[in-house]
Amino acid sequence: MSFFEQTVAELNQMTTLLQLEAYVIKFAELSHIDWCCFVVHSNHTVFMGSVPEPVKQRLTAATLKQLNLHCCKPCWSDSDDLLKTTLPQASLLIPVVASRPDYGCLILGFSASVIEPKLAEKLGWFWQVIAMYLYDTYRRLNGSDKVRHSQLTPREIECVYWAAQGKTSWEISRILSITERTVNFHLSNSMQKTGSSNRQQLIHNCMNIL
Repeated sequence: MSFFEQTVAELNQMTTLLQLEAYVIKFAELSHIDWCCFVVHSNHTVFMGSVPEPVKQRLTAATLKQLNLHCCKPCWSDSDDLLKTTLPQASLLIPVVASRPDYGCLILGFSASVIEPKLAEKLGWFWQVIAMYLYDTYRRLNGSDKVRHSQLTPREIECVYWAAQGKTSWEISRILSITERTVNFHLSNSMQKTGSSNRQQLIHNCMNIL
């Protein structure tokens, strides 16, 4: 089993946030990584892992949001002025998708003498996938991936329900006597409200209200 497969399997088996935090701390035991922290902001900011105090002080909710909007891919700490003023030297920021209701990132601190920035950024693409699994695990354990009935309108719930039955947008439009464009509009709104990136994820996120 590869490191990635083992990581995903272990994250899927976790039942508490304490287990998740202990797991993030263990990343710092990997070769060349001095420290590792996972940061999420929803109603408040949560830090997991071995977080250097100066980093913790600089990563306010506003800064975290700015970083996620600014960095659409893994970024080395010296790559631009915003990162230079926020992160310590020889660190890599891996953003979590910024289109969701909250913001997050995984930050890895390296020994400057043993890793080149270009190599670190290449590794960042691998860690970006890991970061998304960390984020999804956090949402699951925190209960934030459960959709409240009040988040969606009755019509949006109807559209999601029929989508969950395997109906196409055109078929849903016939069932509900609305246009296909309106169906897609309701589904798009539902995806935005639930932080879903596609129809399959939307259905999964809404299972508790269907």
